[in-house]
Amino acid sequence: MKKRIGTGCVISGTHPVRKEEHALKQLTVKHVPEHYKLAAPEDQRGRWIEIAYPVGHYIDSSRQLVAGRTIDEAEAGRKIVRGERITKRCHIYLPAGYDPEDQTRRYNVLYLLHGVGGDHGEWLQGNPAPDGQPLICHILDHLIAEGEIEPLIVVFPNGRSSHDWTDRSFDFAGTSMLGF
Repeated sequence: MKKRIGTGCVISGTHPVRKEEHALKQLTVKHVPEHYKLAAPEDQRGRWIEIAYPVGHYIDSSRQLVAGRTIDEAEAGRKIVRGERITKRCHIYLPAGYDPEDQTRRYNVLYLLHGVGGDHGEWLQGNPAPDGQPLICHILDHLIAEGEIEPLIVVFPNGRSSHDWTDRSFDFAGTSMLGF
């Protein structure tokens, strides 16, 4: 079986299928086929959505950790204060055929986090395909349609921990590297 990593590489070989297996074997890395960069046939295309979700843990404007529950200060590495929840956004890729009404179908979930200074749109908006659509969605569509991977849900969360999570600028002195 082949596995894709990034937007330009393919890993092929065996992969763990049981919990007891811990290592990949016989890996070969090669480029993603050019047709993966183009839209799959319409009936094989997934879709991506954006949703809002509440967050109770973040860094407030005075650079204090706001926690929605009791956290030991030693565990958090700093003083904890109470505060109101904020609302953040994330994108979600849903594979072709996904039916939110089907309560019996189960999907694996992959979380793709952006880098420092990025946000939940980085994977989708930062590298468009020739047709302007998110390249990663085209690649996922082809991987699924060609049986390389099982249909899966991909979550593109916003990992920024600050109250002003929409500010993508990076100021080392003003940025808290503390996650939540």
